[in-house]
Amino acid sequence: MQMKLQKYIIPVFVGTKLLAQNAEGLFPDLSFGITHSTYSSMCFQKSINNPVSTGEGHLLQNKSKITEIQYGFGLGLFLWMPLNEGIVFKPKVEGSFSNTCVKQSPCVFATSFDLGVSHGFVIALSKPDKEGVIYVARNMSCYLQSKQPYLLVGPKINLKKYDKGYIKKGFENEFTFGLFLGYGINYIFQGKNFAPEICYSISSTSQNKINDVRKITHSISLAVNFF
Repeated sequence: MQMKLQKYIIPVFVGTKLLAQNAEGLFPDLSFGITHSTYSSMCFQKSINNPVSTGEGHLLQNKSKITEIQYGFGLGLFLWMPLNEGIVFKPKVEGSFSNTCVKQSPCVFATSFDLGVSHGFVIALSKPDKEGVIYVARNMSCYLQSKQPYLLVGPKINLKKYDKGYIKKGFENEFTFGLFLGYGINYIFQGKNFAPEICYSISSTSQNKINDVRKITHSISLAVNFF
């Protein structure tokens, strides 16, 4: 008695599932956005001793002096990439136009174009409100709004190119490295995001030293992000 061996083809289906949310959701996985900012910054020199004459002799008066002031505005692009519900990676490239005043006798003024690159990390301060709140507009239409406050921290680099007149006076273009810390609120309107931010940053450069010491810049910026 012989046994017949029959071949059977067993279909095997392999499926994959992309873990991505609907583009219409409140918190998309990946978004590109634009940012507009305005900023002001200052540079300080170390305390200096100023002799003050009195009837009994000379006294030393310590003063902390502002040596440079900058202000300007910028436009840039960024990537909003959630790593989980609490942390978002936000790299950004931004171009800025600024004015500089070096406080010496006489004062020196300059304009510059800045190209900045930052790698920020957004740390949520509360859980995302995925349900949102329904508001009624004046025309009786309804819209959904949600918000999430967050901290923003990370490193940044910046290349500052001054005008030719400033360079001819002996100054140099600057390459700076710094850190920033900020606070923002992410407002969501039916999948469209609007996030105002305020940031403090500190940066350092070896060009244009102040009293033979590395130049340290303290900056405050206000920005609005759309994505």
